[in-house]
Amino acid sequence: MKNIFRYLSSLAFLGVMLFTANRALAQTSTTSTTTTSSDGTVSQSGPGAIVIKSTTSTAPVSYSYSKTTTYVDENGNPVSVETVKTGAPVVVYYEKNGDGYVADKVVVKKVITTTTPDAVVMVAPQPSTPPTVDGIVADADSDGISIRTATSDGKTHYKAHDATAYVDESGNPVSRKMLQHGTPVTIFYERDGDDLLATRVVVKNSIPVQ
Repeated sequence: MKNIFRYLSSLAFLGVMLFTANRALAQTSTTSTTTTSSDGTVSQSGPGAIVIKSTTSTAPVSYSYSKTTTYVDENGNPVSVETVKTGAPVVVYYEKNGDGYVADKVVVKKVITTTTPDAVVMVAPQPSTPPTVDGIVADADSDGISIRTATSDGKTHYKAHDATAYVDESGNPVSRKMLQHGTPVTIFYERDGDDLLATRVVVKNSIPVQ
């Protein structure tokens, strides 16, 4: 009887030990490594690792990656590892492994581009072309020139002054004496109140009408 009792006691003790060991093993197996994330931009990408410049740290941090590392966009859709390039904004989910960091998932964010308004181009105003009139000389004196036009039955008088230029059709200066009755001319003028001031008189190459 004593032997049987000892045998049963040994079995009970062994059962307690196995239960305790299994419970400790179960607790150990349920413990998982905490995964954290880092938000920043890729400053360097190479075989086996990417270097991220975080928004919360001045020093870049290197994350190793492997065949199990996943790459997705912000909607969780898979993307190519080639999208993880310098300057790309990313979020890296990683685990600490000794003194290093192992990337578990890399989320590649959309690149936000900003546009600047079109530069305002300052265009210098073009000088206005003075009005002109074509006609033939009715009479000319020291005060000015009166001409008749094809659209008017009467004479229109244009005052002359010291700055009035007299040229031929090539722009060469000519004598004011060429303004004879019947000479075809083009007069460039400007208005001064009710007066018309001749600024330039172009004498055309034509036989004066007598």
